[in-house]
Amino acid sequence: MLTGRAVPGGSPLPFRPLSEAVLVAGRRLRSGDVPDLVGFDGALARLAPDAAAPPATAAESPVLVAEAVVRLLRHLGRDHGCLLVLEDLHWADAETLAVAAYLADTLADEPVLCLTSARPGTGPVRTALLDRLPRGGVLDLGPLGADACTTMVAACLRTDDPDPALGAFVAGHCDGLPFMVEELLAGLVSDGTLVRDAAGWHVTGPLTPQVPRSLAESVRSRLDQLPPKGIDVLGAAATLGRRFEWELLPGVAAVDGAVAVDVLRAAVALQLVTVDGTRFRFRHALSREAVLAELLPPERAAMAGRALVAVERGHPGLPAEWCELAGSLAETAGRPGHAAALAVESARRAHRRGALGTAEAAARRARALVPPGTPVAADADESLARTLAEAGRPVEAREAAARALPLLGDDPGRAADLLLVTTRAAIAAGSDDAAALLEAARDAAARAPADDAVAARLDAVGAHIALAAADTATARALAARAVDTAVRAGAPDVECEALEVLGRTGSSQAERTGVFERIAATAERHAMPHWRIRALHETALTTWGPAGRRRVAEVRRLAVDAGALVTVAQMDLVRADRALSVFDAAACLDAATRCAEASRRYGLASLPVALLWLAGGHALTGDVAATEAAIAHAEDAAPGDPRILADAWGRVRARLAQVRGDRAAQRAALDRSMGWTRVAPRTESVYPGQFEWAVLCAIDDDDLGAAARAEIADSMMARNGFDAPVLLSEAVAHGRCGRAAQAAEAVARTRENLARLGVQAWAIQVMLLVAEAAVRDGWGDPATWLRESEAHFVSVAQDGLAQECRALLRRVGAPVPRRRAGDPDVPAELRGMGVTGREFEVLVLIADGLTTREIADRLVLSPRTVEHHASRLLARTGRRSRAELADLLRQTG
Repeated sequence: MLTGRAVPGGSPLPFRPLSEAVLVAGRRLRSGDVPDLVGFDGALARLAPDAAAPPATAAESPVLVAEAVVRLLRHLGRDHGCLLVLEDLHWADAETLAVAAYLADTLADEPVLCLTSARPGTGPVRTALLDRLPRGGVLDLGPLGADACTTMVAACLRTDDPDPALGAFVAGHCDGLPFMVEELLAGLVSDGTLVRDAAGWHVTGPLTPQVPRSLAESVRSRLDQLPPKGIDVLGAAATLGRRFEWELLPGVAAVDGAVAVDVLRAAVALQLVTVDGTRFRFRHALSREAVLAELLPPERAAMAGRALVAVERGHPGLPAEWCELAGSLAETAGRPGHAAALAVESARRAHRRGALGTAEAAARRARALVPPGTPVAADADESLARTLAEAGRPVEAREAAARALPLLGDDPGRAADLLLVTTRAAIAAGSDDAAALLEAARDAAARAPADDAVAARLDAVGAHIALAAADTATARALAARAVDTAVRAGAPDVECEALEVLGRTGSSQAERTGVFERIAATAERHAMPHWRIRALHETALTTWGPAGRRRVAEVRRLAVDAGALVTVAQMDLVRADRALSVFDAAACLDAATRCAEASRRYGLASLPVALLWLAGGHALTGDVAATEAAIAHAEDAAPGDPRILADAWGRVRARLAQVRGDRAAQRAALDRSMGWTRVAPRTESVYPGQFEWAVLCAIDDDDLGAAARAEIADSMMARNGFDAPVLLSEAVAHGRCGRAAQAAEAVARTRENLARLGVQAWAIQVMLLVAEAAVRDGWGDPATWLRESEAHFVSVAQDGLAQECRALLRRVGAPVPRRRAGDPDVPAELRGMGVTGREFEVLVLIADGLTTREIADRLVLSPRTVEHHASRLLARTGRRSRAELADLLRQTG
């Protein structure tokens, strides 16, 4: 059982109830000992108030912390279950409420029960948390009835048979409040009306006159029984909070230590205070409030002033909750400037921990405490601007920065840095004023001492602005200069930021890959896992074939280890996309399901596309109902989005029609897709259906697909140098016109480019259509293309499409591959060369270095048969020796 409690305060400590609940349990664990917690060290560190956690991003921080809590609770509850109790959430910070809402969504399948309490109301608690709970998950506790009050009296007194008059009295005066049941009993005990002896509890006199009728009367009656200076000591304790350190009391109450201890002993006996480990706390939050109410405003201000001094002396640097308490004390003591400065510090600490909601609230509180134009107000606005920028609110960030900048004239370097923060926010939001903000930052930096790191940062941000404006030449020039300056200044983060622009604008795939590999190496050298994952992510997106699969798997593994949940989901989305492209239904369904689940769980924008690729996986299996249901969910997640609608028709329904052998429906789906492709943002997706559509138009239309070919020649993919779809549609048109040589030459060029890029499988669908056209019109080498297609479709269990390939092979008079039960899983590349299952077995043993006799013995064949298979392997693969055969096998992976 883990328990945490929120407390009242002007600037609540981020995650305070969660920190209290899980910190002790978390300290006993190391993430390496718990597989589920690998990569979540930083997220768990955010629950430690003074942890040196790295800065968090607005997109990932709350999700990471929430998921880390779920995984920790799952581990703690793995044997006997776990109960997490979070109390008084009406006082909780925004981050705690966000995590609690996440727990409400995710704990149903875990061995964990989370019990939260909050006072009734319709404020942020109900909005953020209670509405997320399933029906029946919220218990609105009404007043206790008479019987329940009597039961509670029995429980408090630990007796099975309380005095009936006592039960009736408590029920009649507590207003049904459990707290008041306890307070009434405590008041009766304190004034001697309710006493205990060997026989049990007895009422010694009339109940009504001596029993307090309200909480204030109950507390006041017990305060009267304290030793001298009792109200001073308990007032000091209440000033320090519900939980307090007794060592601070003498200084705050202006008494010696012995007096403070005597008062605490009496307060414990009177049930006002209870011992809490090495500290003390008031039995109830309202008891503390009642004690504070006994102090006059001047007394409270003086007490708070002395408490502030005691806290700052007793806890240098004001770690953890002490900064929050000191700020509250300063405000009560009438020192708003000091309170505002402490609120700014609280805001900065919250920002470092990724608690952006709490950081914003603390910064705004600081601004409200001091007049505009003061240095502390500037500090508050600066902190607010940085927080809002990271939270993706550039307009508000710029407003806060504009208030702060006039007061930073004496520190132009600081002003330049603040302007860069707002500039980055403007870039991320696509704002038009990013360039103007950058110029203002350059002006400020020009007034500061020369600083290579700042100069590099300015150029790196400028490069990103130019790239967003499609000014590639300027972007590359600024990025190159930023890289050189960052290397000289020893600023690896800025170096990576600038290299990213060079990577995205490289003139060739090799150049782009090389740049991102440099970013990854720089990030690894300087322990910047975020940049390393980001760079490898880019290379994974631009690498296809076996190398691409390995890169995607590597990035996904690194992201899992680093707790980068968003990147894990993105890699699953890439896996699903590529599996759909190569007709691998099982892999597509697995990856899309994982991404959809993560997108729902973490609230990611990838959900619509994940659902669409899930529909694609169902389409590859021929399941019409499941496909349409998943498409409907995708469209519901992104209503009216042309990107979703274009691929729903062009990639999903077209694929469903194809695997079901319905060519008319396939063409109709592609025609529908083009209507949405034409209005969709052309820079945000490839829309592969348009290339398949162009080839079909070249095959079937009277104009040889001329209009379609012209349209796709203007696509972003063609403009970026990937001309395979254009060449293949032109090859079909040449073939229809009897220009066999030009048709074959276009296909040969395309196949060479595809092989160089490692994306042969990407074009498998289009090549099948081209082969069909070549068979019909009598040109090219369709038999080779069909064997490759047949081999691939067999490898992904697309039996219908494999049968289609075999039928076309029969039409062209080419040998048809034979498939036998028990044949080994021949790699598609080798199967496309015509390698049979038996020949593949021989090839594996050749690569193992076995002699002809050893292979014959192993496979129960004659040596002559083995030699025959070896000769056919050399002929089919174009290799000249057994050593080259072994190299070929290793190249296939």
